[in-house]
Amino acid sequence: MRPLSVGKNLTAGTETIVYTVPKGYTAVWDLAYLHNAGGSTKHISVDWYDSSATTHVAILQEYNLSSKTYFQFSGMGSGVVLEEGDEIHMTPEAGSTISAICTLTLERNLK
Repeated sequence: MRPLSVGKNLTAGTETIVYTVPKGYTAVWDLAYLHNAGGSTKHISVDWYDSSATTHVAILQEYNLSSKTYFQFSGMGSGVVLEEGDEIHMTPEAGSTISAICTLTLERNLK
């Protein structure tokens, strides 16, 4: 197992794939920070793309972030388990300035 953090400055009004679990790995998504650096309240949506079911599962839907604030969510030892090919997607509101940091623990699958 190894920890990994990924960060993105998200493109306003556009869905961004923040992370894709590589082939041969499983990941536990333990922590995310979302920060609104803009001058007004803007919303963000976050979802998990489950590649085995080809479906998006909403985690946050148009969650409002006040200006200059951040939101943290954490699994506190029981995060979201992502399998190879699964993705973390984030879509900030148009005109926003939102960044994200996600921390995951990767583990190579034994086959």
